[in-house]
Amino acid sequence: MTDIKLYGYSTSPYVRKVGCCLYYKKIPFEFVPVNPVDPSEIAFTGQTQVPVLQIGDEWRTDSTPLALWLDELFPERPLFGQNGEEKQAILEMDQWVSNSLILNVFRSVHEADVSASLRHMAWRLVAVVSSQTPLAEEVRNAWPELLQTAPFIKHMMCAVDISESASEMRARVGMQLIENLKEGPFFGGRREPSLVDFAIFPQVVFSYAIGIEDVLLPAQIPVVRDWLGRILKYMPENPLLAPDYMIVNPLSQML
Repeated sequence: MTDIKLYGYSTSPYVRKVGCCLYYKKIPFEFVPVNPVDPSEIAFTGQTQVPVLQIGDEWRTDSTPLALWLDELFPERPLFGQNGEEKQAILEMDQWVSNSLILNVFRSVHEADVSASLRHMAWRLVAVVSSQTPLAEEVRNAWPELLQTAPFIKHMMCAVDISESASEMRARVGMQLIENLKEGPFFGGRREPSLVDFAIFPQVVFSYAIGIEDVLLPAQIPVVRDWLGRILKYMPENPLLAPDYMIVNPLSQML
């Protein structure tokens, strides 16, 4: 079979999204960790963006186009439904994930005070990154400040509606997530998983799995807990691309 490599860092929600798509499709691949400070691993692309997916001699970037590419090459277990109408609906929901769910997470980091909880989160994240691509001590120590000032986070903040407070945004996103899972069994009332499920799933569980959070609060909501259990049936024991020894709370024990 053609060699398939996924380049990125496991702390990226978009890299984990592509990883979960590959796992769902049962496509063997090699995960190649990328150093976020010196991304020499993807120098062949002439850019610094992750994820990068390489299939044979061809490579592409950007998580949603990568999922479309996977469906073209490996049509079994489609990520975009069975027809054009379903595909369009999934693409619209995928936009919601980026523009609301993930944006909400980055906003909470960007606007947070540099507190003990923020430092705990940042240092745990950089420990995961450094476990795969070692970073200098001064970089690790500065990670809380670097995280808040990262160019890609600043760029994402341009899309924030400042008329909506951070707390209002969290409440809205949480309610929208629950509403889209109520009809089940998968996001948007779909009968089979789609790209949207694999965009959301790793984002919901990652902080808990690596020990930033002691309790997986979303799993206390029955409709979310049931959905997580259904997604886990399609995933390996550790689908988050972080080393096994960095997983504090195994996903098999979260429900």
